[in-house]
Amino acid sequence: MQATRNGFRVLSLASVLVFAAGTAVLAGEAPMIPTANAMVRANKKVAPEFPTAAKQLHITGSQDVQVTVSKTGDVVDVKVLKGNAMFSSSSMAAARQWKFTPLVKDGEASEFTAVLVFNYGQ
Repeated sequence: MQATRNGFRVLSLASVLVFAAGTAVLAGEAPMIPTANAMVRANKKVAPEFPTAAKQLHITGSQDVQVTVSKTGDVVDVKVLKGNAMFSSSSMAAARQWKFTPLVKDGEASEFTAVLVFNYGQ
């Protein structure tokens, strides 16, 4: 049975600890580094192709993609964060080809995530 106070649910300490433990797991994922730091670490940058449909319709804009970089510097995951959907395939294809200098943490290579911004016609 859940207790309420002033219309709000009152969580037990156990619920709060479970929530905190879930947050700790997220904190253990690959650290996010600033875009500027990622650009310095990039050894190979591939520009996305401007989609034909967007070009014909004179659509411009930018696309933010989050990349996860492996211990060897390869992009292993790409997610579109924001931008026109017309640019998504092109942005993701380009981002997958990027190569980075691995992040060194405590003397060992480690994964990291970063946001890349691709500009189309701007």
